Amino acid sequence: MPLPTVNLDDRRFDDILEEARRLIPQFCPEWTDHNPSDPGMAILEVFAWMTDLLLYRVNQVPDKLLVAFLDLIGVQLAPPRAAQAPVTFYLSAPQDTPLAIAAGTEVATLRTEVSEATVFSTERAGVIRPPQLSGLYTANTLAQVRGDSDDTRGVRHDLAQLGLPGYRFPIFQPQPQPGDALFVQLQGDHSDHVLALHFGVELAGGAGVNPNHPPYVWEAWQGGVSRWAQCEVEYDGTQAFNVSGELILRLPTLREGTFFEQRGYWLRCRLTNEQMHAGYRVSPDLETLRVDARGVTVPARHATVVRGELLGQSDGTPGQHFTLLNGPVLHLDPDLDLIEVLTPEGDSTLFTPVTDFSLSSPLDPHFTFDTSTREVAFGPSVLQPDGSVYRFGLTPPQGATIRMRRYQYGGGAVGNVPARSLSVLKSSLPYVARVTNHAPAVGGRNAQQLEDAVQRVPQLLRTRTRAVTADDYEHLATQVPGVARARCVTPNMHAPGQTYPGQIRTLSVPPGQVTVALLPEVRLDDPGAETDPLTPGRVAPERLTLSAELRAAVQEELDLRRPVGTTLDLRAPQYVWVSVTATVRAAHGASRPAREDVRRRALHALYTYLNPYTGGPDGRGWPFGRTLTLSELYGLLRAVPGLEVVEDVQVVLTEPGQPETREVITGSLPLPPQALIVSDVHHVRVEQG
Repeated sequence: MPLPTVNLDDRRFDDILEEARRLIPQFCPEWTDHNPSDPGMAILEVFAWMTDLLLYRVNQVPDKLLVAFLDLIGVQLAPPRAAQAPVTFYLSAPQDTPLAIAAGTEVATLRTEVSEATVFSTERAGVIRPPQLSGLYTANTLAQVRGDSDDTRGVRHDLAQLGLPGYRFPIFQPQPQPGDALFVQLQGDHSDHVLALHFGVELAGGAGVNPNHPPYVWEAWQGGVSRWAQCEVEYDGTQAFNVSGELILRLPTLREGTFFEQRGYWLRCRLTNEQMHAGYRVSPDLETLRVDARGVTVPARHATVVRGELLGQSDGTPGQHFTLLNGPVLHLDPDLDLIEVLTPEGDSTLFTPVTDFSLSSPLDPHFTFDTSTREVAFGPSVLQPDGSVYRFGLTPPQGATIRMRRYQYGGGAVGNVPARSLSVLKSSLPYVARVTNHAPAVGGRNAQQLEDAVQRVPQLLRTRTRAVTADDYEHLATQVPGVARARCVTPNMHAPGQTYPGQIRTLSVPPGQVTVALLPEVRLDDPGAETDPLTPGRVAPERLTLSAELRAAVQEELDLRRPVGTTLDLRAPQYVWVSVTATVRAAHGASRPAREDVRRRALHALYTYLNPYTGGPDGRGWPFGRTLTLSELYGLLRAVPGLEVVEDVQVVLTEPGQPETREVITGSLPLPPQALIVSDVHHVRVEQG
């Protein structure tokens, strides 16, 4: 419940009138007529009414007092949160030596007549390393899973002969089948790189495929059990290996792995079994292969970095305050955002930020920072009961120069820029031709308002920054930028005897372990959030992937809060993909455009309702573990304007990229606690009324 309002005076109109009536005999004993018709009583009622209005105004505690109350219990208004986005730097030409992109490199949006440029800074350095091939193999991935001894070793191709006249080999098996893959072994770690693979192939060697929809996917090894992550294909000039050309891939984070008894970093091109893709009749032949680096992707945040700002000189007194020049200032990093105090003798001391001085001794070089006022404060001195003076924190000596080594300012919702909008380099970089963000920036929030802080008080007082209950884990996980929602699964949440259709399974959580399912943030208003203009509102499967960076950030946050002895298991939710096929009837006499409009509205309703971000009864995302019933889909479609009758609704469990994995649901679809409903492709047929 919210923090109760402080009433300085809880009397109301009736209380004031009754109190005045009781005082009449004491002050006016000759007044004996206390009926409401008496003129004197009317005057008392007016007095009570005006006093009631005055007390109402008194009870409206000013914001400044409320802030003081919150400060007493250690609640501060949260600073703005900076949006984050992956930024890709592209080289003007491949380089033979590694090229570094320094941390703090600034990129921005285009400045217009009506809006200023939004500046982002890279959070870490990026190094573009020239790649080197170590091996090429052909194998069937399905056989590897089954453990077929004849197929698990694969075929190794001789790199030394690659490129020699007359030497060629089939990329897949001579008679290609789903699961065939070309494995590419790289010698070094090229995580987050943009690689160009130059294929020399036989002209029109890959017969039977649609060059615009190649029947394969490129994947990179990320470690773990079957942890192959899909790579982004920026450009495929080979037309599905039918002509010689280059293929440009954006790689995710790579992990070293062992395949075919060889250790290295691995990519693979795997044939899919999607029915929409026509397969190869014969395997295309590879004649040459060359790999070079075209760029690198590094994380960036909506912030401008300021280094070495002079704050002033110390006068030697405790409790000094200094103000930073720029704002709003983002949360200070205790390892990087330090204050350097340089004495006239040349001695230097680094002061670190703390939340308060309660644990600071007189020799601790600490300071506090108020994000709302941009004020830096050094420790005060407090008079003790015995007459002595105790200093909380080290005081900079008189005449010392005080300089802020580094801080960042920016943040706010304005930083949630769409994809491909960060295209301006604030300063030129050697051999870098351009920059862009292929994904939208997410996580930017404005500074916390007072009303939000009041709502946060009960949660803060209950958790005190410790993760004990399931709600604590969920609350703390959602405070990490990039996490939309979280669900904590504990050992006692399993329902005995509950069964689920398809591949849906409940999690088996052992005692002493806490499993947290993390739903990453996705901007649904960005074009990159949709896979196809024919399915507006459908979230692409690759956008629901829990990145290694986000997982590590949540792990770091919860490790500081969890009890000793509790182990953490962070994972993506179990996404339950459903495809709805509905037959509806429009109003009598509806024209063809009207029926098409009904179809679009019905599809929009389905994609919006069966959605982890906008779905569910309250529109805040499909609740974790909530059962889906056919009856609610009938009701959902019946509310579509222009629709008269819902004749039939069929729900099918699907799996993106695996059309053979389909199961019809009858009645209801129960979900385990870690599962979420996600829309696959829906179909609505509108018949004439």
